[in-house]
Parts: sequence; C-alpha cells; structure tokens
Amino acid sequence: MKNKLKLRLKKDFTILILFILSYSTILTFSYIGIIQNSKASYEDIIWSLTFNIECENNLKDNVVLGEAINASNGKDIYDMPKPPPPQIPYLKAWFTTDLEEPYNILWEDYRTLSEDNKTWNLTILWVSENSSTTNITIAWEISEVLASGYDLVYLYTPDIVDMKINNNYQFISSNYEPHNFQIILQNKELNGTSSDTNNISSTLIIGFIIVIVIIIIAVYIKKRK
Repeated sequence: MKNKLKLRLKKDFTILILFILSYSTILTFSYIGIIQNSKASYEDIIWSLTFNIECENNLKDNVVLGEAINASNGKDIYDMPKPPPPQIPYLKAWFTTDLEEPYNILWEDYRTLSEDNKTWNLTILWVSENSSTTNITIAWEISEVLASGYDLVYLYTPDIVDMKINNNYQFISSNYEPHNFQIILQNKELNGTSSDTNNISSTLIIGFIIVIVIIIIAVYIKKRK
C-alpha cells in the first residue's frame, strides 16, 4: 500500500513539474514581449534622415524617416501624423502610407531595424493664391544618409538621384500640383539577414522547449511502468 502511494505521489509530482515548466515558458515569452514594448523610446532610434523642403516666399516644411530598434513597418509609437496644412500659401510634405487615418499621412516614419530594402513614398504640394510656378528644393545631409548604413540610397524623381553624392534636388512646381517621389534604400546583396536570424533564433528556442517537454514526458511514462 505504501509503495503504491509513493508511486502515485511520484506520478503526481511529475505532472506538477510538467505543468510548472509549461506555465513558466508561457510566462517567460509573455514577459519578454512586455519588456520589449515598454523599452520602446526615442533613445532606440538608430538613425534618422531629415528632408528639408523649401520654396520661394520663404515657405518651408520637412519630413523625417529612419529606423529604430522597436519600430515596425506598420503603425508604431515613432510614427507622427502630419497636421492639417496652414492657411494659404503653404508648402506641405508628407509620407504616404497604407495605414488608417491619420497615420496614412506621416510627418515622421520610422521602420524596423533590418538590412532589408526599404521604400518611403514622399509627396510634396505647393499651394498659392496665384497660378504661377515656384522652384522647390529638397535638401538633406549626406552624413545622415551615410549613417543609415545602406549601400544605395536613391531619390526617384523619376530621375535617379544618388543621395550619398548629392545633397539636394530642385524642381519646378505649379500651383496645387502634387509631386510624388520615392526614397529607396538598398543593399547590393539582399540577404534578409535580420529576418533569417530572427527565424533561426525562434526555431532554436521552440526546438529546445520541445526537447525538454519530450524528456519530461518520457520520464513520466517510464516511471508509470
């Protein structure tokens, strides 16, 4: 009778250990997610690139793009919607996205930190009380471009402007005429290192957990015999 009781206690203890390990694993992953989200701040911005847009009559605007540790390629705390335009005349620049309003028009747009190619869609609009034209200049700091770490950084206008060599681009705009540009960042060899590394790490963690669970179940079954 005592032997049966001891055997039953061992079985119950094994089940309890299995439950505790499983529950601890769930809590651990949940805690990691909470910590990552709570640490998201502007201190995590790795690099940023400011575009200063200016035209005649001293009208100015700017937009900012970049990458941050805890940013995503969707909506995140780093993204800043563009406010409504001021009174006429004005010059307005923004990044166009497929996010819900008001995040479909962004003043600042940060993406996830990776080596993947990225594209930002930039729109510039000049509105005046007359129907004349104006010269618009898009300017940037080459040092900020180099800080991105990408091999190729282009402004498509649709002409291709190498932003690592040139620090501005000028064009003529008519009144109420939106101009669309693309800022494209590329590496010469698209390797998706960041995504692959994350996938490998996740696979190793899951594999380790599975092995531990299998060992515990095997021990449990052996003790039942």
